[in-house]
Amino acid sequence: MSASPAILALLCLIASGFLDLVFKLYSAEQRSRGMLIFGTGCVWIILQLAYMDHNSLGLSFDSPTLVFGITAAVFVTLSNILLLECFGHLPISMASTIYRLNTIPLVLLAFIFLAENPGLIAGFGILFGLATVLLLYQPNHIETRAIPHFKLFVCLIIVASCLRALYGIFTKAGLNNGADANTIIFFAAIAWCLGGLAYACFREKRVRITLNKIKYMTITGGLVFAIIWLLTTALALGDASLVVPLTNMGFVAAFIFSVLLKLEKLTLRKSLAIACAVLAIVLLTHEI
Repeated sequence: MSASPAILALLCLIASGFLDLVFKLYSAEQRSRGMLIFGTGCVWIILQLAYMDHNSLGLSFDSPTLVFGITAAVFVTLSNILLLECFGHLPISMASTIYRLNTIPLVLLAFIFLAENPGLIAGFGILFGLATVLLLYQPNHIETRAIPHFKLFVCLIIVASCLRALYGIFTKAGLNNGADANTIIFFAAIAWCLGGLAYACFREKRVRITLNKIKYMTITGGLVFAIIWLLTTALALGDASLVVPLTNMGFVAAFIFSVLLKLEKLTLRKSLAIACAVLAIVLLTHEI
């Protein structure tokens, strides 16, 4: 008996929110962000290879897979390094929501590079997305006024969202050109390893693994693999118009987790921002 695609999508939503929560808890202390990305990639590689071996799937190194897969892997690695850095400075409601609104730049980039017409309804989705950012961006609010370089990190989380959108564009372009999906995922895991280690070595200059870091690495690596498996399986079983909006709403779960753990307060402004973000994703993905 196969699982319901809606249940799988909801589990993906919860896993995405939990991943953001773990990222936030890790980055709340002075620890190497690069080493977490590195360790996450290592665990992800092991799980991906085990999954492919169990299903008798092989790696493909044809030209489309190499070109689009490696390019996409670079973008997703950079986006998550920036995301982790921003979690160290911004509230989880802001960082997670803006990052997960990568559907906005994704739709715009698809219009520019893939000749996909977003339509009027998607245009309203973009407006709701912009309203979300404006509601969350309150530099003079008591909660954000004390954050050093607040405006810089808001800009960085927007850049991270755009980089995540570029990952989606190159992945979709690769699949349209016959690239192998499992190899693209494997390249992303490899890029996390190499990119995280390089960031720890050359930017942070802190290459050190502790038992506590290994615990975080194991959790985040398992979550990243689970998120991708849940998403791809849900898409294989169900309608993308249902699956994609749900799986893009991990920020809702992240916000709920953060409120329950008292990492931040529930306010009317944040609630309105989350509602606008949900509407934005529903409208942006209505034709998928």
